[in-house]
Amino acid sequence: MEKINSKAPLISEAVSEQGREPISATHRLHKFLHKRLKIPQGMTQPLLSVTRILRSPTQYFIRKRLAKEIMTNGDHKIHVSRRDGYQFFSRDEIPETGDIVQYCTSLYQELRKTLPPESLQNNPKKKYFNVLLEGVEFFQHPELLRRLVARPILDAATVYLGAVPRLSGAMLVWSPENETARSSQLFHFDYEDLTQLKMFINIFDTSEDQGPLTFLPAHISAQVQKSVGRILGRVSDERIYQAGGQSHDLKLVGPRGSGAFLDTSRCLHYGSRFNKKDRLILIVQFLKFHSSYRGYIPFKAPSAIPNFTPDAVQKLALGIF
Repeated sequence: MEKINSKAPLISEAVSEQGREPISATHRLHKFLHKRLKIPQGMTQPLLSVTRILRSPTQYFIRKRLAKEIMTNGDHKIHVSRRDGYQFFSRDEIPETGDIVQYCTSLYQELRKTLPPESLQNNPKKKYFNVLLEGVEFFQHPELLRRLVARPILDAATVYLGAVPRLSGAMLVWSPENETARSSQLFHFDYEDLTQLKMFINIFDTSEDQGPLTFLPAHISAQVQKSVGRILGRVSDERIYQAGGQSHDLKLVGPRGSGAFLDTSRCLHYGSRFNKKDRLILIVQFLKFHSSYRGYIPFKAPSAIPNFTPDAVQKLALGIF
């Protein structure tokens, strides 16, 4: 495990400019159609995705072919149900999860020692959601970055999405004690695509009084949405439970290293609500290569990662060609 230098900047301006994806015309069009004109994603996403496929048809078919090989070989150890849209996993099911936990814990401890509390608050409106590391900042931590594309992780995302996805974002989030229930602390969907997969790993032992990720399975979420009507923002527990979500919510609690894969586009969810103790969680986002919407914490991986020789699937996920 490489030594963490918390006194140095997490990311240089040069790396930031090089790594962050430009906002594409397709991204702007998606935002205009969905956010401004309120046109349902089911009507706009397929058309916008086709435009991306037509720009890179070879990429599309290679990713589909490799996904078919992974599914045919049956080597993938973690299966995320299409019906449910989630799958819990233990620390032992993903190689080097212990190293991920150790690294993220050390990073958190170093940051808490050297930085004043206000410097960790990058979003004053979300004091319950402090992002310690995100996007291209992971370039400064190659030992962590390469572990995010371990094959058990990638294979699970590939099989679920039907094609080798892109690692579209990652962030390490510290949720301190709070007494609020607003914004993303309320039930909502994510809208980067009609379907996506995020991996959540508990870096601390997490219990119900630490504001754990809480969600409804995809098929229950669909029933709720059918009853409530189109959901574009945050929804109260009362509306969700009255519409059929009562007693179906699941929580990501467990020892450090435990986690879950979750389709946050299809599963109503919330987190970081009423924390009685600090929670630290790693979130990794996978989107289809031809998704019309860029990730919420986008980055392009460096062309080379020290001490790591990626295979074909990992190269595609990282965008290394």
